[in-house]
Amino acid sequence: MKKESTQINLLHILNDGFKASLILFLPTIAKEFAISLTQVGFLGSAINSLDIFLALPASHFASKIGGKKILVGAIFFWAVGFFLTGIAPHYSFIILAFIVAGIGFGAFHPVAFALVSKMFEKGERGRQLGNFTALGELGRVGLSSVITVIIVYIGWRNTAVAISLILLCIGFYFVRLIKRDKILEDNKKDSFPHISYGAILKNKKFILSTISFCLDTLASGSLFIFIPFLLLQRHVPYIFLGVLTSTFFIGNMMGKIFLGRLVDKFGNTKIFILSEICMAFFIVILSNAVWLPLIITASVILGVFTKGTVPVLTAMVSETVDHQRGMEKAFGLNAIFVGLASTIAPFLLGFLSDKFGIVTAFNFSAGFALVATIPAFILSRIY
Repeated sequence: MKKESTQINLLHILNDGFKASLILFLPTIAKEFAISLTQVGFLGSAINSLDIFLALPASHFASKIGGKKILVGAIFFWAVGFFLTGIAPHYSFIILAFIVAGIGFGAFHPVAFALVSKMFEKGERGRQLGNFTALGELGRVGLSSVITVIIVYIGWRNTAVAISLILLCIGFYFVRLIKRDKILEDNKKDSFPHISYGAILKNKKFILSTISFCLDTLASGSLFIFIPFLLLQRHVPYIFLGVLTSTFFIGNMMGKIFLGRLVDKFGNTKIFILSEICMAFFIVILSNAVWLPLIITASVILGVFTKGTVPVLTAMVSETVDHQRGMEKAFGLNAIFVGLASTIAPFLLGFLSDKFGIVTAFNFSAGFALVATIPAFILSRIY
């Protein structure tokens, strides 16, 4: 169990770290190709859009060949995506590159969440999911800080190609582990009966949990994409963007660990509702702050309540099915709806930024966070 958990955690660090790093290429890409914030948002959507189409196939194949093989295969899509980004001659080619990378990113989380949820019982699932999701922030914090500096010195194209080569080496290393049977199979037989997709879709707990998940995603899912643009509007030098956005990731990591533990003690819905209210408050603070220490402080605290809700919502979804064999299906269906919200969010925030200004767009995000508490409140009253 410990060996299996360590391997999945390491893959999660790589997935979240390189996905965050690809996002940080957007300001320099936007400058070179002279694209609008709406087009930047479309690129963010390109990364997330594959979640919708890959959630069910990835979950299906994971149950057949083993989830960790799916996760390892995703590395090669990341590598190709970065390579295509580095050689892109125009904006349309960048879209293709982001879609290819998005295939790998899109297949990862539904499979990984199901694997981790099946490893642990309800009493400790919140804590373990909190630890698992927090480890992804290690990659985000470390890689985003380093890669923005590298971009400044060798250019975004050279950086993207270099990353693709590193990812290929990492991918072949994990393939070698699989061939040596150092990665354990995770598709063991169990005594739980199968549960149908139709039964999950009729489950009111699943529906309410997923609606809250989607609204939370609309509120926070694209903040990281546009925080650098907000900071640049505050005249923060580009070379410091990685460090400043890392404060947001540090808050993410703290939130996932802290809120995941609170879930086991106080329950999902109470922690989620409180987190969304706090998220809305600090989104407004960050979007209107001009004093740099306040911006940094708000970024850390906002990070706690944005991505900190991931283990809360993940535990909420896992508890909608009582059978381990329903985990993949529940997370696959949930990922479709959340993936749709993730696809809409960057484009919507980019459009609102172009139309009304980036500060107003962030205030809209705060509104989505407040609305997300409604289905969670209903869930707490009904169940």
